[in-house]
Amino acid sequence: MKEKFVRHGTFVIEKTYPASREQVYQAMADAEAKARWFTKPEVFEFRVGGREFSSGETPDGGLFTFDATYQEIVPLERIVYTYVMDFNGVRFSVSITTIELADTDGGTKLTFTEQGTFFDGLDAVENREHGSRELLELLGHSLTQGGDAVAAEDDADLIPGQLEFAHTRLYDFPSEDVYRAWAQPELLAQWWGPNGFTSTFHEFDFCEGGFWRFTFHGPDGKDYPNENKFIEIESGKRIVLEHQGTPEFRLTATFTDMAGRTRVTFRQQFKDENLFQQAKSYCPDSNEQNLDRLQAVLEGRPASAWI
Repeated sequence: MKEKFVRHGTFVIEKTYPASREQVYQAMADAEAKARWFTKPEVFEFRVGGREFSSGETPDGGLFTFDATYQEIVPLERIVYTYVMDFNGVRFSVSITTIELADTDGGTKLTFTEQGTFFDGLDAVENREHGSRELLELLGHSLTQGGDAVAAEDDADLIPGQLEFAHTRLYDFPSEDVYRAWAQPELLAQWWGPNGFTSTFHEFDFCEGGFWRFTFHGPDGKDYPNENKFIEIESGKRIVLEHQGTPEFRLTATFTDMAGRTRVTFRQQFKDENLFQQAKSYCPDSNEQNLDRLQAVLEGRPASAWI
């Protein structure tokens, strides 16, 4: 018989958003606003005693469920809920989450505290904290995309939400598989690029400071040389690269484990506003096609099916 055991864990995440407290609160209290950064709920009853429920299937037919009950709501100040997560009807965690909001210079400080109980090694507090951090990043991005942010800040030379295209996808594959499709050139070459494009890799030095040089072969018969430099690599979690030459942009891909599924966040930040404006006509669609082709490769289908 498989060993039965319990692990307990608590973590606290603090975030400051360049948005009003009302905006941050609404992003959690309104179903449509919440769906922009969290899994779209099938049931959403935002009141004390109300329920929030969502679910998702894995490729082999497994079913994950998130089932929460709101325990306390103080508008604009705090939200407390308990939730359970199950896989195929087997419970693997029970948690209580407290979200507190406070005014701060230039925006709103959010304090996220989760106290969890994890069963039989099916999940761990480290995974839950990582996933929660990524969700709160998405919350921040949804706030800036709303166009109502009162300020912005970043630890890089680019400001999140400005001169940026951002996309998210939830793949029904483990994060190791999704990350491998980015890190291994023989896989990356199968899907990288918009529909109709193929590529020839000339150099792929997958390390910080390494270069990735390749040629795109367009559906118009033309070749497009490309050169990227890897800026940051956190194995299994994050890849940051910069496109060299025109247009200059930084691409950040993050991989969040969602209990056997993987959420990919794809951010493309430009340095020049004029080039960013020009790219609006093609980049968002091209990026979505790129992520579609990744889906095809993960499913074992040729990305050429999307050409």
